[in-house]
Amino acid sequence: MMKWLKGFFFTYVWIGVVLLLIAIVLDLFYPTTTRHYLGSIFINLLSSLGMAIVISAIFSFASGTSEFMEKIRGLLEDIVVSKKFLTNIAPKGKKEALKALIQPSSNDMNKYPNIGDYYGFFIDKTLEIEKKNVRSNYQVSTRAYFDESKNKIAIDGVYRYRLFPCANGFNDIIVGFEDKDSFCSVVSVSKPNGDKKNFKDPELIEMNENGDVSRKATIKINDFADKETHLDVELKIIEFGTDHWSLLQFKALQPTDGFNFTLRCDGNIEIRKHTIFVVDAKYNVDASECKKSFSVTCNQWINEGSGLVVLVSIPQS
Repeated sequence: MMKWLKGFFFTYVWIGVVLLLIAIVLDLFYPTTTRHYLGSIFINLLSSLGMAIVISAIFSFASGTSEFMEKIRGLLEDIVVSKKFLTNIAPKGKKEALKALIQPSSNDMNKYPNIGDYYGFFIDKTLEIEKKNVRSNYQVSTRAYFDESKNKIAIDGVYRYRLFPCANGFNDIIVGFEDKDSFCSVVSVSKPNGDKKNFKDPELIEMNENGDVSRKATIKINDFADKETHLDVELKIIEFGTDHWSLLQFKALQPTDGFNFTLRCDGNIEIRKHTIFVVDAKYNVDASECKKSFSVTCNQWINEGSGLVVLVSIPQS
């Protein structure tokens, strides 16, 4: 290949040089002041044609060398994989780029042809993050006690976290319960400058979703916090169990950067069982021997659906 390129290069270079020399000689023998205008056109045509052939021959030779190809490849890689380029492409283009980069090997495809759908599922989940708010510094502090007025175990909880906007701003805060007694007394939202808005006693509306009956309240915060870099949110909630036991659940409904959960039991209430649902993140559990306190700390990102369940009860004699 290189031998052919060298032959091509030298042949056409000489042709271009000859045409340039002919144009120079004609220009010397036939001065501009005495020659016909057609002669000037012909001489200029020869000169331009000779120069074009020389330049094209040089470029053709250079484009066939390994050094040139590596240089062009490097430039294309810098353009295509640069952060600025990838940030500015449309969502559909990002998805296609991820599909091109993240795909199963031919060996995997031969073993299980549908594995490509599995890769595509996680690509879709990744791209959905820009439509969701994310949280950090999630602190959950709860206390279990016996409510004499309702003759039930109650759990008083304070939930605090920092909320960051998605591409469309801040999504609504949704609070929900499955029983008729639990409620949220207040949702407080604070801006970075200290401005605070309290949404007291948000109205819980009964909903039936495929047979699952619950009561939910929707708190719209985007109008209050439009264009803010983040918000600090606090919810005060009281949940009720039965007369001798209660099941406390904590579940991350949004991508969350770490959390800390604590539970303290008053009176003769004790912690019986707990289960933690956290995948691909490390966490630490601290449970007292007296079964009166329990805490879980995770300092890594957790996905939606991660959380825990704690069963508390009054010992039966």
